[in-house]
Amino acid sequence: MSDDALTLREQLRTARLRYADSAAELGTLLRLRGELAEAERLLRQAVEIYEAERTTTEELA
Repeated sequence: MSDDALTLREQLRTARLRYADSAAELGTLLRLRGELAEAERLLRQAVEIYEAERTTTEELA
C-alpha cells in the first residue's frame, strides 16, 4: 500500500473517530435534556463506530 493510501486511511479513521466522539457527546447532552430516543440513536451509532474501529485495529495488529 502506498504512503498516500496509508495517509488517506489514517485521515478517514481520524474523521470516523471524531464523528463518533461528537455523536457520543451530543447523545449525552440530549439524554440530559430528556430527548431519550434521539440520544439513544446517536449513542448506539457512536458505539458501532468505536467497535468497528477496534475490530479493524485488532485485525491490522
